[in-house]
Amino acid sequence: MTDHVAAAQPAGFAMHGVMPDTVAGAAARLDALRGASDAMLADAAEAPQRLPQAVALLTDNGVLGTIGWVIAAGLGSVAIAYLVALSIRRLFRSVHHRLAHAAPAAPGDIARAILQALLVDLLEPASFLAGALLLERFLFRPDGLLFAGSDAFHAVLSAAIVNVAVAWFAFALLSQPLAALRPGLRCLPLDDATARRIHRFLRRVIALGAIGWIAAESLFLLWIGDGVPRLILIATAVAIAVLCLRELARLRPRLARFERIWHHLAVISVFGLVLTWIDGLLIDSAPPFGRVLGTLAILLGLPLADGVTLLVLGRVKRRLAQVTAPARRIYVPDAQGADGELHAIEKPLEGAELATAAAEVDHALDAFTGVLHDAAATVLAILAGILLAQTWSLHLIDLLGRDAGRTFLGMLVDAGATLLVGWYAWRLFESGLAVRLSREEGGEQSRARTVQPLLRGVGKLVIGAIALMGALAALGLNIAPLLASAGVVGIAIGFGAQTLVKDLFSGACFLIEDVFRIGDYIDAGTAKGTVEKITIRTVALRHQNGPLHYVPYGSLGSVRNNSRDWVIDKFEIPLPTHISSERIRRIVKKIGQEMLEDPELGPLIMMPLKAKLYRIQPGAKIFRCKVQTPPNRQFEVRADAYRRIEAALTEAGIAFADLIPPVTVTASLPLQGEGSNSRAAE
Repeated sequence: MTDHVAAAQPAGFAMHGVMPDTVAGAAARLDALRGASDAMLADAAEAPQRLPQAVALLTDNGVLGTIGWVIAAGLGSVAIAYLVALSIRRLFRSVHHRLAHAAPAAPGDIARAILQALLVDLLEPASFLAGALLLERFLFRPDGLLFAGSDAFHAVLSAAIVNVAVAWFAFALLSQPLAALRPGLRCLPLDDATARRIHRFLRRVIALGAIGWIAAESLFLLWIGDGVPRLILIATAVAIAVLCLRELARLRPRLARFERIWHHLAVISVFGLVLTWIDGLLIDSAPPFGRVLGTLAILLGLPLADGVTLLVLGRVKRRLAQVTAPARRIYVPDAQGADGELHAIEKPLEGAELATAAAEVDHALDAFTGVLHDAAATVLAILAGILLAQTWSLHLIDLLGRDAGRTFLGMLVDAGATLLVGWYAWRLFESGLAVRLSREEGGEQSRARTVQPLLRGVGKLVIGAIALMGALAALGLNIAPLLASAGVVGIAIGFGAQTLVKDLFSGACFLIEDVFRIGDYIDAGTAKGTVEKITIRTVALRHQNGPLHYVPYGSLGSVRNNSRDWVIDKFEIPLPTHISSERIRRIVKKIGQEMLEDPELGPLIMMPLKAKLYRIQPGAKIFRCKVQTPPNRQFEVRADAYRRIEAALTEAGIAFADLIPPVTVTASLPLQGEGSNSRAAE
């Protein structure tokens, strides 16, 4: 029975292999920690009995004097060295003042100023270290001024001096990017208040760590045992962890995007460092400095890597934005007029249209680089997690399994990674599509606003389906029957909904070929109006009288677009037959030049107003006027042209011809008989 059950289980769900071994190893590690904790507490309980021995080692069995005198002498030498370091700082007070107000602009000047600030800051701990060691040599050696210290005294004092100097050096190095008192040299994007707060927090953490370590090492060197020193180091680690968590909690509301990811990793790292620190102290019998330094290097390197990523993305955005001024390609007739051959020209966008197009391109580039930044931040976070796990000796490969021996946790990670890749693939497709379309033609009637909704829907469906299938396959499910069923269902839907399929394919062709866009006025035979909304199957046309028509793409047929490139508006004016045609042509031409010079109408006129004799009919000459304008602007240009022509003709004393033919009424002659009767009556 057991064999059948085991054979029926998938490879990733097997109860033998990596996962049980990992669980067994963790249980063994916990047992070892429990035993080491009991031994540490037992050793710490015996520490009070060893204090007389420690005092004898420190005072050389009372030869050097009392314990108070020996401790005071050692602390006094350290204090004198500290005062020497402060005096060195006062000597370089002018340099500190100059660096505090420095604001270099050139990269070379910035680098030199930062290097100078670092050297000045490192000079103080260096002078402290040198002064303390010299005092220790001249005061406490066999020929020293105070007394010849014991070996234990020299070991404790030297360790304290070196540890204080190391802590000071670390503080100077770590606080350099903050530049709390030098805002012009600050390497991190922080305000003055935040930089000072982090500076104070860093000083407290380093001071607490240095005090704890000096106390633990001193007690260990005095043969107190290793129980109390370990307890001191564990308590110091917990206290530092509490300070870090409190500071991270205060900092969290001010963080965004990648900074939030860094915050989560920092919180996890605090707990991870405490656990690995305790594990190293209890089991490995040595503080895990390598893990601590590795974790700090990873956490400090993440913002640096993110900063480099932002710089690269900024250059990418500037490179993508470095294009020629936005222009629209239109086809205009040649100088012969509307009947001449059309040729293509690039018309630069101007005014509000140019501003709208530039804003659209900038918004699309911001979205695209934002998605790239999010993807890079996710990759950095995953790499940081892997490095942190290796630093803390967590064997992820054993937890996740390998190939056929993949654990259930490994399958979940694979499925999550597949969905994450699909999510970023979709976002990159969406933002990249917006950038590509917005760079073609911008403005209110841009192609991006028209084609993007349809392509977004198709892309979301395709990418989402692929990602979902990949995730199911990663979980160990057989997706072949699902794919076959989907194919059969698709064929059935295709046969049963031929009209729907026709509409979908027709719409895709219309939009890909850029037949119309949102805002265009089109005439599709069955309906006409302004394109107001585009869906997957229909286009919504708003008629000029108000009704909204929803027309399926398959029913559009031949489409006439009245909103592309230009419009030649033609209108006729009737004049008397005795008027000179050349005179009228000159009058209209002069009006056309005046309209071109008008600051409001001039930008709307692509070809000036002209007139020519069109036909002659009884009682009138018909002159046809024409003017070329952008789409939908011909109405206001025509109205102004009518007004100017009427005023010019009135001033010239020319009246419009009356096209209504005259009606002549003639009286009919009386009949023969009626005339006789009338004469008879007379």
